[in-house]
Amino acid sequence: MEIKVAFFDMDGTLIKENSWDLIYKSIGLETSPYLKDYLEGKIPYKKLVELDIGYWKINGRDVKRSMIEQLAKKVSIKEDARIITNRLKKHGVKLVMVTAGLYEFAEYVGRELGFDRIYANKFLYDKNGLIMDAIIEVEPLHKYKLIEKYLNENGLEANNAISVGDTLYDESMFRATAYGFLLDEKDDTKVNGKEYKIKSLEQLFQHINMD
Repeated sequence: MEIKVAFFDMDGTLIKENSWDLIYKSIGLETSPYLKDYLEGKIPYKKLVELDIGYWKINGRDVKRSMIEQLAKKVSIKEDARIITNRLKKHGVKLVMVTAGLYEFAEYVGRELGFDRIYANKFLYDKNGLIMDAIIEVEPLHKYKLIEKYLNENGLEANNAISVGDTLYDESMFRATAYGFLLDEKDDTKVNGKEYKIKSLEQLFQHINMD
């Protein structure tokens, strides 16, 4: 089996933070009160994001493009993320990010780590830079759709791919690739499927041979 592409989650996997949590923290609000409804299947992801934007507005928080861009540049990229992405690139493996996080964060992280393709969600802004709406490209529980899309567009198969994430929301990624790696630094997440559990990103190379 030849690995030609590696799919990565961003929040908690490549960076220490969660991009959505950073926004909430920066405007002095708690995490989304609507997330539970999405996870229980009561609302679609697009509706969750719309409710979040409305929640910020009714609480008097103006979230601007400039603030998002500034927050993106403050994220902490994990050192072992730099190590493994460099090693994968040296072996000719394409790097693809599949994140339900925000494009401004993903674009910054992707540029720093040399990613070839980024799938992420984007805010739409008005002429004053205020958030109006969002374009949803990645749903947290359906990341496999972007993996299948990329593989089909590039003439690749699941056997040519690996995926790396840090929560069971990434399970659909694991199922869509030959190898799935669940990054569980605290060793407190139960493995449900065929994925391998790793405590650090560098442990990925204990399971795949790139030499």
